[in-house]
Amino acid sequence: MIMLTMILWLCACDSSEDQDTFENQAFLVPSGYTRTSHNGTVESIDEDDWRVSPAYVGRIIVDPAFPNPVPSGESVAIPVRIRFSDSVEGGLELTTYDSNGIPRRLDSLPNASDTGSYVFRFMPRVLELQGLVRVYIVDTRGRLVSYGDLLTNG
Repeated sequence: MIMLTMILWLCACDSSEDQDTFENQAFLVPSGYTRTSHNGTVESIDEDDWRVSPAYVGRIIVDPAFPNPVPSGESVAIPVRIRFSDSVEGGLELTTYDSNGIPRRLDSLPNASDTGSYVFRFMPRVLELQGLVRVYIVDTRGRLVSYGDLLTNG
């Protein structure tokens, strides 16, 4: 029994460390982006974009944002699939930081605790940012689920 407890504790430590590493990577300066067409076809991949955090791997699938780069004045879609009921408590939110470094909620999926497909949608021009912009998918407790970069003209 003691051995089983120690194994579970060690696995939990690795999982927590993996989540911490993932979160640290998410807050690095963006350096690339996954290029997609208007219909979501992936044209080139940035291996850092749209990975799912260790806390949610296997339970959530995030497809790359499209279109990317984002044409001026157009909206962006980020598809998300919830694989199991109650994988997420309270739904998901899409956030980023505006030009003043203030966190901004771009969209929310309050029903994303149910199994199914969902899509975040937003207009990047509300941020008044140009260049690479990192966006974050978080649960309502603030735990990071995924992140990716958009190339926008403002």
